[in-house]
Amino acid sequence: MLTLSWTRPVVDAGQECGGGPTRENLWQALLHKAQFPVDYVPAITECRIAEWYADGFLREIRRGDQTFLQRVTPQESAGRITYRHLDDTDIAEIRNEIGEDDRGRLTLTLSITLTERPAAAILAQNTYLRDLDCDFHGTLEAMTQVLHRVMMGSAADAATTTAPHGPQGQ
Repeated sequence: MLTLSWTRPVVDAGQECGGGPTRENLWQALLHKAQFPVDYVPAITECRIAEWYADGFLREIRRGDQTFLQRVTPQESAGRITYRHLDDTDIAEIRNEIGEDDRGRLTLTLSITLTERPAAAILAQNTYLRDLDCDFHGTLEAMTQVLHRVMMGSAADAATTTAPHGPQGQ
């Protein structure tokens, strides 16, 4: 799967001197947005909460001429709300995450994770992304093999194993 994300401060530079929102204020606003997205997301024209759960809710949204079913899971301790699409759509998941930039300002990160179908199409059309994807898949494979051995108590084996290093491997 392929994930794209965008991050920006919640307040603009000109608004900073007013004290700004707190993490709690932002969290409450994100919860409100999850339940009433029409007020926040121009593309969503309708929303209905279909069911409530101990850890979130199921909502039906209308975007253009399409209707989507999303499982919404707020995680306050992580500052994250996850929207998992339950329909056959190009988007598997959307996340809203609270963060902080290097100046200490609250940020909001909007991330989308594409399903395999559009991710494969994007990678097929873009050599740079395809090479990057291949490199990091290889890096992840090497990392997980070593991590597995370490978790299984083979720390000595892990210390002698070489994994990708340098600018290509992380």
